[in-house]
Amino acid sequence: MIHEITVPSAGESVTEAYIGEWRKQNGDIVNKGEILVELESQKATFELESEFEGRLEIVQPEEGATVGIGDVIAKIDDSAKAGDSAPAANGKATPAKTATPAQEAAPQKSGGIALASPSVRRAITEKNLDASQIKGTGPGGQITLQDVENHGKPTPSAAPAAKPAASSEPVKIPVPIDESRGDVVKKAKRLRQQIAKNLVRAQQNAAILTTFNEVDMTAIMNFRKANKEDYKAKHGVSLGMASFFSLAAAKALTEFKEVNAYFDGEQIVYHNYVDLSIAVSTEKGLVVPVIRDVQDMDIVKFEQSMKELATKARENKLSIPDMTGGTFTISNGGVFGSMLSTPILNAPQTAILGLHNIQQRPMVVDGKIEARPMMYLALSYDHRLIDGKDAVQFLVRIKELCETVPEWMTL
Repeated sequence: MIHEITVPSAGESVTEAYIGEWRKQNGDIVNKGEILVELESQKATFELESEFEGRLEIVQPEEGATVGIGDVIAKIDDSAKAGDSAPAANGKATPAKTATPAQEAAPQKSGGIALASPSVRRAITEKNLDASQIKGTGPGGQITLQDVENHGKPTPSAAPAAKPAASSEPVKIPVPIDESRGDVVKKAKRLRQQIAKNLVRAQQNAAILTTFNEVDMTAIMNFRKANKEDYKAKHGVSLGMASFFSLAAAKALTEFKEVNAYFDGEQIVYHNYVDLSIAVSTEKGLVVPVIRDVQDMDIVKFEQSMKELATKARENKLSIPDMTGGTFTISNGGVFGSMLSTPILNAPQTAILGLHNIQQRPMVVDGKIEARPMMYLALSYDHRLIDGKDAVQFLVRIKELCETVPEWMTL
């Protein structure tokens, strides 16, 4: 039997991936569980394992090629066994079959609905429509809300010529290169290119504002000093600064629903849980793994989850589920010495909290000037959904919680 190897789903907002290094050659006999190929998505690099045993036929061999979710990139013949002669010559991969015009025109599908966002799928269901009959006009054949609204309506016979839409891609600026003076040119990795596109898209699609506050870290630092050795001995975890802010953020997010929501310009999706995205710096760039249901965690469980994800990130072992679905992001530039920054939204989220370096500063406490460990906080948010008052009050709430540790914490 011939089994098709397809590009797996890589998250709600990911519509394509890129072929990386093939670990197996065309014609190889592969075993179940062996790594076939590396794939790069918009969010991470991941390895595709074989689910079958048999001879491998590579359909899409070109490294760097763009493939859609659900595309067939290889086949495995489970009737072939070790020692059988390989049909391929010189180890060359079998070229991909040419798609018919109808196949090229058809949008890719995931779960029966063509690359649609949650709001689009909801509209399709409410209108009791067949997604396969709707022509998608979005990128890669994606179905948009407008496509759903226009489905079944007569096409105007003579529509005026529309002005070309402004490109969402950043304009490339010519860069002078002087190799005689040592300039080195390297092609950016796919992950870096996608990070750049995502950041530009976030700036273009949201009304981003940033509000600031500062927090007195005395309570947190006293708690850490008194308990860090005990926690290390009993639970094998450190008490990192980010953990206190993460638990405070989870508590505040249950009180300020808009800060924990998605907004697509027409609909708001509210979450009754906190899946926290934590920005982690790796050699390949910034990745943002997700810790789920933080609202139900104590500091030990959060530290254990954080340690596990950070290790996987630095070892390039993050899976797609590890990278998708966050509802709010925390970015800690303070570990690199940053004093103040304006973080960019991690779309489609509506807010991100930036942490910064701790410095002793003179503060007035009970009418007296004292040196206190202070940290600046920055909250960038989508002003289309979150009003300034709510953003400020949300950040003040985090400040209050962090300055009253451990009164509210589940220990």
